[in-house]
Amino acid sequence: MDSVLTLFLLLTIPVLLKVFEKTKLVSTLSPIAIAYALGILLSFSPLNFNLDHIRYTSEISITLSICLFVLASNLSKFKVLLKPVLKSFVLGIISLIGAILLTFYLIDFEGLEKNKILGMLVGVYVGGTPNLNAIGYALGVTNETLVIVNTAEMLLGGAYFFLLITLVKPILSLFLPKFKSANLITNSCYDTYTTTSYRDKITMIILALLASILILILSYGLVQFLFGATNVPALLISLTTLSVLLSPISIIKRIEYKFEVADFLLLVFSLGIGMQININSLITNGLAIYILVSCVFFGTLLIHFFLAWITKTDVDTLLISSTAALYGPAFIAPVAKSINNRELIIYGIALGLLGYILGNYLGLGFYWILNELIKP
Repeated sequence: MDSVLTLFLLLTIPVLLKVFEKTKLVSTLSPIAIAYALGILLSFSPLNFNLDHIRYTSEISITLSICLFVLASNLSKFKVLLKPVLKSFVLGIISLIGAILLTFYLIDFEGLEKNKILGMLVGVYVGGTPNLNAIGYALGVTNETLVIVNTAEMLLGGAYFFLLITLVKPILSLFLPKFKSANLITNSCYDTYTTTSYRDKITMIILALLASILILILSYGLVQFLFGATNVPALLISLTTLSVLLSPISIIKRIEYKFEVADFLLLVFSLGIGMQININSLITNGLAIYILVSCVFFGTLLIHFFLAWITKTDVDTLLISSTAALYGPAFIAPVAKSINNRELIIYGIALGLLGYILGNYLGLGFYWILNELIKP
C-alpha cells in the first residue's frame, strides 16, 4: 500500500501542476518551487512513503528529463546565432568561470560539498534547472543540498528577474551603447505542433518517453562496456552526447511534446527530492549554501557587465544573452518585451537551448577541474 500511495502522489501532483501551470498562482510561484514545497510538506506528514521508490523514480525522472530537453533542442536552430549575441553569451560563460574560481579560492565552509555545488552552479547558469539537478544527481550530492541550492537559485533569480524587467536596462544604458536594429529574424524558435486530437497527443507523449528510455538503455550499456560498472557522471555525458547526435534524425524530430514531457519529469524529480529531505541538515547548511550561490550569481553578473563595457556590447544584446545563460529560453520573450526588442528573441531562445546541451559538459568538467586544484 505504501508503494502504491508513493507512486500515486509522485505522478498525480506533477500532473495537477502541469494542468494548472498557467494559472496566476502557479505561474507566479513557479511549478518547480511548488513541487519542492509540497514534497517538503509531505516529508513531515505521518504517511509512510516507500523511500526506495521515491529515490528510484527521482533518478529515472531527471535522467529522462535531461535527455528529452536535449532532444527538443533542434540543432538546426543554432544557425541563427548572430555573432554579437554569441560573443556576449561566451563572455557570460567566461564571467561565470571567473566568479566560480573567485568563490572557490576566497570562500570556504567546513563540511560543505563546495566543489559539487560549484559544478552544479556552472550547469544551471550555462543551461538551466534540469542541468543543475542532473549534475547534482550525477555527483551524488545530498537531497538537502540539492533542495537548498535550487531554493537559493530560485530566490536570487526571482529577485533579479524583477530588476531585469524594470531597472537594469535604464541603469546599464548609462554605460553601454544602444542596440542598432538590423532587421533580424523575428519568427519564433519554438516548434509548432500539428497534433490536435487527444489520442494523437497521448501517442506523441508515449513516443517521447520511449525515445528517451531507449537512449538511456544505450547510454547505460555503453558505460557498462567502457567501465564495467555504473559510473553516473559518465552516464550523464553519454546520455547527453547520444541525445545530441540523435536529435537531428527525422523520426526523432517528428515526435512532438518532448519539451513538455521533460518539464513534467522535472516536476516529478523536484517533488521526489522534497519528500526525501532531512530538515536538520537543511537548517545546518542552509546559510553557507546561500552565501555560496549568492557569490557566484552576483559575481557572474558584475563580471559580465564589466566585460560588456570593455567590449562595447550593446545593452539589449547583453541582457538577452545574460538571460539565456542565467534563466534559459522560457524567459527570453518576457525580457525582450520589457526591453522592447523583438528582433533578438529567436537568438536568445537558440542560446538558451544551446545552454541545455553545454551545461552538463561544463558543469561536470569544472567539478573535476576544481577537484584537481585542491590536490597537493
